[in-house]
Amino acid sequence: MNKHPTAGSHGHSHSGFSLIEMIGLLAIIAVLAAVITPRVLSALESSKISATADMIGRARNAVTEFAGRYGKLPVTSANSRIDDLLMCAGYLDQRFTVRIGAQPPTPPIMGATWTYANSVWAAAGGASQDSQARIICVASNASVPSAAAGGNYRLDGESNLPSGVTLISAVIPNVTCTQAKALSVAIDGDSLSAATNAVGDDAGKVAYAAPDRAGLTTVYIYLAQQ
Repeated sequence: MNKHPTAGSHGHSHSGFSLIEMIGLLAIIAVLAAVITPRVLSALESSKISATADMIGRARNAVTEFAGRYGKLPVTSANSRIDDLLMCAGYLDQRFTVRIGAQPPTPPIMGATWTYANSVWAAAGGASQDSQARIICVASNASVPSAAAGGNYRLDGESNLPSGVTLISAVIPNVTCTQAKALSVAIDGDSLSAATNAVGDDAGKVAYAAPDRAGLTTVYIYLAQQ
C-alpha cells in the first residue's frame, strides 16, 4: 500500500540562515573589515609615497642628463616648468605628476613653450603652474627652507646652501601633513624629518611649512644645484 506524504512534507528539508546566524555573520564581517581596512588604506598610502619617490628619482636623473648635454638649466617663471623642458628635449616621456597632493585638472593647464635657438633654451607663453606639481629652477635665497619656496635646503640638517646658485626642485602643492612627513622619511630618513605631522620640515632634501588649517602644505624636494 503506497503511503502518500502528508501536507507540508516534500521529502527534503529547507536550509538557510536563522536571524541569529545572520547577526553573527554580520558581526564577523564587521570585525574583519575593522581589522583589514586600515591595513589596506595604509598599503595604498605607502604605494603612493613609493611611486612619488620613484618619480622624483627619475626626474633627478633626467635633470642630470640634460645638464650633461646642455649645461645649466634655465631659471623658471610662474608659467614655465623644467619638466616641460625635459620633455621637449627628450629626457622625460611625461610631465612630473604624482599620486599625492593636488592632481592636474582635465585638460591640464598649459605651461610656457620651450624652444632652443643659438644654444639657449627659452620659454614663452603659457599660464601659471603654481597649482600643479612640477619641477622648477630658482635662484637661491637666505630664507629658512620651509619658507624658501625651493630656494634653500639644509642638506646636512644645519647648513644653508651657498648664495649665488640656482636650485632645481620638485614641487607638490596641497599635500597632507601625513603624506609630507612620510615622503620626507622615505627620502631623508627619520633623522632629517620633522618630529611630528604638525610642524614644518627644514632639514634634508625635503622641505615644507607647517600644515594649514586644512592639514595641507606644499612640499619642495631638492633635485640638484648649479
